[in-house]
Amino acid sequence: MNPIFLIAAIAFSAAIFFGVAISRRQKKISESEESFVRNQWRMIGLGKNLKSDIIEADKLLDFVLEKYGYSGSLGEKLKKAERLFTDKNGVWVAHKMRNKLAHEINYRPSEFEFRLALENFRKALLDLKIKL
Repeated sequence: MNPIFLIAAIAFSAAIFFGVAISRRQKKISESEESFVRNQWRMIGLGKNLKSDIIEADKLLDFVLEKYGYSGSLGEKLKKAERLFTDKNGVWVAHKMRNKLAHEINYRPSEFEFRLALENFRKALLDLKIKL
């Protein structure tokens, strides 16, 4: 077998593999889905119930990551998508707050902590190219 042909075949195969891997992580959210996320975010922004706002923001982030092709629990999706976020720690802090709100009876964050978590969710959605 010709060595040049072999090198070309390997290079071509690698290009296809990496092209498929990259394309699977590109934005896969329709305009109507993005509009849905934007409308849901507006409802969250009203701040009538901070606890439910955190839970809904967490669900929105999960929804968008699912559309980007990530699977598993939101925690698993966040691990796989970490490179997309400018503030990885902030996203995790917000998600952990949601988990504590859902599972710990005596967990009572301050209003400042609620607002910070919501801002972290907002930044994460912006990092995912959602126009809020």
